[in-house]
Amino acid sequence: MMRGRTRRLYEKALEEMSRKRPERFRRNVEAKKEMASEVKKILEGSRSFVIASAVGLPGQQFLEIKKKLESQGLMIRMIKGSVFLKAASELGLRGVDKLEPMLSNPSLFIFSDRHNVFELGSLIKSIKTYRKAKPGEKTDAEIVIPAGPTGIPPGPMISVFGRLKIPVQPRGSEIHVIRDTVVAKPGQEISPELASLLNKLGITPFIVRLNVLAGYENGIIVPGESLVLDIEGTREMLREAATRAMGLAVEIVVPDRYVLEAAIRRAYMRASTLTIELGIVTPENAPEILRRAYARALRVAAEIQKLVDLGVKIETPKPHEEKKEEKREEEKEEAGEEKKEVSEEELEQGLSALFG
Repeated sequence: MMRGRTRRLYEKALEEMSRKRPERFRRNVEAKKEMASEVKKILEGSRSFVIASAVGLPGQQFLEIKKKLESQGLMIRMIKGSVFLKAASELGLRGVDKLEPMLSNPSLFIFSDRHNVFELGSLIKSIKTYRKAKPGEKTDAEIVIPAGPTGIPPGPMISVFGRLKIPVQPRGSEIHVIRDTVVAKPGQEISPELASLLNKLGITPFIVRLNVLAGYENGIIVPGESLVLDIEGTREMLREAATRAMGLAVEIVVPDRYVLEAAIRRAYMRASTLTIELGIVTPENAPEILRRAYARALRVAAEIQKLVDLGVKIETPKPHEEKKEEKREEEKEEAGEEKKEVSEEELEQGLSALFG
């Protein structure tokens, strides 16, 4: 049982809370409406957006990344999932309901009015900052103490460097590291002493990037791991595919001007090689046939000379000259087979002929 004075105070507090609750609720509703209205305006002016997780993102690093993103003309906002989904549904954006499962935790939204979703994802992934090491963390890369002045005065800290096997010398009023020294390798745990020293030296070895969850553009949702493209790798893959496609087109003689030119060149080289092998003399291949016939005659004469003295000096063709002739023929054949790299224009024209 409450006493009279305590009971009155309790009832007064309940009465005051009941008066404030509707007002607080009304303010929250108005704030959400204003935020939803702002999100709608941002979405209307955006070509694409990317969602990133804000879980575990240090405040200082978030501000640094935000500054870098905004310098690239991007807009970054932390928006509640319910507010975003309401604004997106009111605009009739297709497929946004599929984003709901990843919006249960605090999320960052990065908007762009000019980048497609892949360009935006690649740009976000390229932006990074660094943070201090914490005791007990495992590093994913080597940590190196660079040679040079440390700004730390001589004294007890020399023994700390010694325990961490960092070669140092006291020079004047500060400690100098003699040479670059690896103090942690990938997978190694950071000790409290090493973490403290790294902080004193101003070394921030851990990279911080945004954890991209997904991207959105024109109703298409792209998972975060698929947003960053290997541009050079893709270009090389397309170049190789185009070369193979051109080779196939030449092999089956697709009736296209660029393909036919390559096919005719290859057919000419094959025919030329065949006439030489068969000994069919033409004005074009006569010098080559004579060179081969002469070389063969010398080889035959050299073999006969081993058995019978012919009474004449026979010049034996040198092996490297024969190999040179064979190599020349192989190069011609390779040229005929379109082994050499074609230009990007020829590839583009050939692909257009093949696939329309």
